[in-house]
Amino acid sequence: MAIITFTSDLGLKDYYVSAVKGAIYSQLPTANVVDITHLIPTFNLLEAAYILKNAYSNFPKGTIHVVAVKAESSKESKYVVVKHNGHYFVGTDNGLFSLMFDELPEKIVELNTAGKNFTFPSRDVFAKAACFLADGGNIDDMGTPRTELYQRLAFKATSMNDLIKGNFIYFDSFGNAITNIEKSLFDNTVKGRPFEILFTNYKISSISNSYLDVRDGEVLAIFNASNQLEIAMNQGNARELCGIRPNNSVTINIL
Repeated sequence: MAIITFTSDLGLKDYYVSAVKGAIYSQLPTANVVDITHLIPTFNLLEAAYILKNAYSNFPKGTIHVVAVKAESSKESKYVVVKHNGHYFVGTDNGLFSLMFDELPEKIVELNTAGKNFTFPSRDVFAKAACFLADGGNIDDMGTPRTELYQRLAFKATSMNDLIKGNFIYFDSFGNAITNIEKSLFDNTVKGRPFEILFTNYKISSISNSYLDVRDGEVLAIFNASNQLEIAMNQGNARELCGIRPNNSVTINIL
């Protein structure tokens, strides 16, 4: 039986998450539902894309991912099922999937909802679609094929001569501040030369291999498990103590 993951901005206070999971189990009692997170800030597509992009590939191919972030549909944002890299994603085509994927997915199908309006699409649309797939259904039977997704553009880190410019895009529960500067861009630009990482009022001149490379309370730079540059503090909260805010800039000067 395929795994169904569930990611949302529904929070944990209300009945919404349990209602969606109950709908899945009612339709498919043998389902294996795994929560990724339900604590994404309301309507925050960038944060949802970051989390899901880094989580989904750890699941086996064939996994179905229910994505309920800014889930309501509109004329521009339709309910879709997307097949990408052997995984299935069920959600709203509001730009989230375009932020996740670097290339066009294998298949995009607009779900056939017969012009109905849904105030709780996570339960009434996505759960049903996920169960259909998990029970062996064919994506081609779920609606109308499409050739493209609604596009939202994320800020990309850039390099020019002896300079890299990026932004802070995500903060984890430890207060680590993650940037959009990837290790490949850093390596190809720095090429082993001395450098300075500049952000807020801080300057770092080395990359650590471990959070324990510095003393307690010291700030460090490290490439995380997703190979993105991260500013952290050993036994501390870098976001709060360094005064880093979403979309703050980070600059790397090659000396």
